[in-house]
Amino acid sequence: MGETLKQRLKNHETVFGTFYKLNSPIATEMLGWAGMDFIVIDCEHGAISSESVENIVRCADSTGMSTVVRVASDAEEHILHALDSGAEGVQIPDLKTVEQFKRSAAACKYYPLGTRGLSRGTRSSRFGFWNEAEQPYVEAANERSLVVVHIENKEMAEKIDEICQIPDIDVVFVGPADMSQSLGIPGKSKDPRIVEVACKVLEAAEKYGKAGGINVTNPQDLEMYIQHGARYIMYSSDTGIFAKALKSTVAQFAPYQSEKK
Repeated sequence: MGETLKQRLKNHETVFGTFYKLNSPIATEMLGWAGMDFIVIDCEHGAISSESVENIVRCADSTGMSTVVRVASDAEEHILHALDSGAEGVQIPDLKTVEQFKRSAAACKYYPLGTRGLSRGTRSSRFGFWNEAEQPYVEAANERSLVVVHIENKEMAEKIDEICQIPDIDVVFVGPADMSQSLGIPGKSKDPRIVEVACKVLEAAEKYGKAGGINVTNPQDLEMYIQHGARYIMYSSDTGIFAKALKSTVAQFAPYQSEKK
């Protein structure tokens, strides 16, 4: 097997992915074969069940593409199911206190690092076929699991130095859309005030040896945020990419179509 997403980030690589909502094996394979480093399976805003998550991860594995699950919330059962599926990591949204960040990170790790529930009958432990002689499963899982946390409100952006000192957090991810709501400018994710907060978070991540992450939707923002240290890049979503391609395709028909009544 190749390097995990976590290993690549620790090696200071920049990785590229997209939010995944379509829940289609065809879409999964196409994203992998197209060259995406990873997808974030969206269980917060997407209608994707735990069973589907496991099948999406299985399908992505066949193309060599990494998987992270954006869980519906920081509830331990959501984190547990996501990691038990064999996904490389979890992305945890809607955290409003530093204590929530600490509890969420702990829920991703087995004892002695955390509180994750242990079962030998899950896909992550190869349904009981894990080779303990090669490396104990608990140790391997703790090493492998990538912990991504959302910074999507102004209060937590102000506490970014404290959050970045939580040991088991690997990536701090800025959510520009939710940050725009927190700053009272909903939907204006390209506003200079959003950019200022995002850059502050990304620079703090670099300072503390974490990876900074952000969602972008155009090449200009991609370049700007990489210049400010972003290394975990989410480019739009599968539905966003599909919608953009459809609009471009259908626009070509306009000169040949009768005006709609």
